[in-house]
Amino acid sequence: TFLETSSFLNKLNKQQLKELVAICAIETCTTGEVIFKQGDIGGVMYIVVEGKVLLERELDQRDDTISMNIVKPKTSFGEISLFVDAPRSVTASAMEDTKLLSIKNDDFIVFIRQYPDVLIELNQMLCQRLIEAYDKISEIAQPHKPRELRKLYEKLDF
Repeated sequence: TFLETSSFLNKLNKQQLKELVAICAIETCTTGEVIFKQGDIGGVMYIVVEGKVLLERELDQRDDTISMNIVKPKTSFGEISLFVDAPRSVTASAMEDTKLLSIKNDDFIVFIRQYPDVLIELNQMLCQRLIEAYDKISEIAQPHKPRELRKLYEKLDF
């Protein structure tokens, strides 16, 4: 099924998948709809079934945002809120009409207590995302060299 091929969930056996499906809800979003805002309290993880979700972070110093990731089908987002009662670090919005599976943290904790080995897979995925986030931060913080700026300038169409 769909969940068997989704992110860290592809490591689950049939019984685990069956029990996970039982705690999922289906949500639909229209193009441009905000799923959650940066600063909102979490408590729900999402898995994209159809469509795409843009994750953006607001920059403190400027009135601007930076794209952190585009979440495609069979990929999850918002997992950290399953474990930490902290504000969301990004804003998530539908880039097109999108269908999501959502899992509330209370339900997921009951599931994890039954199948603690799932935490290993989830931890590996979250660590990989952390590495990608560090790479993104490094890329953003890297000052542009004059030659790179010239190339960017040449691409602009006035």
